[in-house]
Amino acid sequence: MSDKKAKILVVEDDADVRRALVLWLAGSGYATVEAADGRTGLSLVAGEKPDAVLLDLRLPGLDGFEVLAALGREGGEPPPVIIISGQDEIAGVVRAFRMGAADYLQKPIVSFDLLDHALEAVLEREHLSRAVRLAEKRYFNLVQNLPLLVFVLDAAGNLAFINKFCRQLLGYSRGEALTAQDWFFSCVHPEDRERVRALCRRGFSSRERARTEECRFVHKNGATIHALLRAIPSARPTQGGEAASIEGIVVDITDRVELERFVVQEEKLKTLGAISAEVAHEIRNPLFSIAGFAHRLQARMPESREAAIILAEARRLEDILNRISTYLHPVDLRPRQCALSAIVTAALEFLAPEFSTRDISARTHLAPALPELQLDPELLTQVVTSLVRFAARNLPEGGRVEIASSRHARFAHLDVAFTTSLPVREPDLLFLPFQEGDERMGLPLSYRIVKNMGGALTFSQIGKEAAFTVQLPLGPLSEPLPPFEGDAEEEDAGEDEAAALPGPGQAS
Repeated sequence: MSDKKAKILVVEDDADVRRALVLWLAGSGYATVEAADGRTGLSLVAGEKPDAVLLDLRLPGLDGFEVLAALGREGGEPPPVIIISGQDEIAGVVRAFRMGAADYLQKPIVSFDLLDHALEAVLEREHLSRAVRLAEKRYFNLVQNLPLLVFVLDAAGNLAFINKFCRQLLGYSRGEALTAQDWFFSCVHPEDRERVRALCRRGFSSRERARTEECRFVHKNGATIHALLRAIPSARPTQGGEAASIEGIVVDITDRVELERFVVQEEKLKTLGAISAEVAHEIRNPLFSIAGFAHRLQARMPESREAAIILAEARRLEDILNRISTYLHPVDLRPRQCALSAIVTAALEFLAPEFSTRDISARTHLAPALPELQLDPELLTQVVTSLVRFAARNLPEGGRVEIASSRHARFAHLDVAFTTSLPVREPDLLFLPFQEGDERMGLPLSYRIVKNMGGALTFSQIGKEAAFTVQLPLGPLSEPLPPFEGDAEEEDAGEDEAAALPGPGQAS
């Protein structure tokens, strides 16, 4: 594969031998570079980038062994070296091969056909080796920059490899992930952890095939990530043997899950809203008649307790009808650029007096690189305030609200999580304007605001663990998706310091 265009460096102190080699190489179609000593040869390797080197072992200054050692220490891939030397000691030959020599020819060269064959062979091997390295680099870069998590687990359940997407998906660098014990399973949601462990353990069986499971992971900031996990048993060393590792991918489906939940909630609210509008229309006329009758009854009988009760209930029903009517109207939005972290901070500052009276605290895990939103900051602050206030009022004294922001594709997520004293009753009615009370009235309005912003607001509850999730569009004026964290070399360079970084479960 030399195609007679390769550049050959001849490092030989004997001028006659060097001239003979150069003349033969030039006559055979090779480009040539020559050096009379080892130090000059090393300089030409760096400057001329030859495809192969013909090297004498006995040289003035740096000998051939020192040249081989220097080539091995240099960065990058050194050119293949063919030793041409009169040294016939077997120990010197072995030493040269151990130091990286590709072939060895003894002087004097009886047949240049032998040298031609040796050059063709080393250039062919170098061509194939370069093609393999290029393919490996392309594969590595492809895997590193895929918009999904790629990992390899050994038999003990520890990571053997993970790509850079782990920072974007879960908030951890490759260095943190690779150095932490049992990192992968520690990031799986506690309720799904044993199921995922069992899935991966089965993958080591000789009878197991690739399997896909839907599960949840926990981001470094505490947010829940919904994902599809596909575990693929790696190639087995022997037929029927056990797999040496598990290879897999994790696909983020958080937006899809939240949107599906939102669609279900939207259909419920549409149905209830349509019924409410119809009921409001049908009730309003008889309600006026009842209220008018109660007024006349009270005018005639001022001491009548029944008339006062009828009037009070009529006013309450009229208030509900007005709330339903207001709920069905669109919200007036005035969008401009705003930062979600600043909105959370403003909401918490506003609620600080309420929190202090009941010793309620809030812990935030806000994504630092989240782009600004093109939304109405005043109304969005009202939404966050209402959600956090509802969470705080359902906490026992001394409780804590967890607020986390994250990014999923073209959406920003804000999670408001809390542990209630008792499960929230009738969660399906939280976003409808039927219940009385300031804290309940804030949720229907929040739902309307988020919906009119093109986002989604959902509520989930497992036992006493509850959370609101606000999904907000980033919009065309937002920054593009953040790039991956530099080249693989830059990522690997920081992994030596990974032991000093916080591990899984620690607050950022």
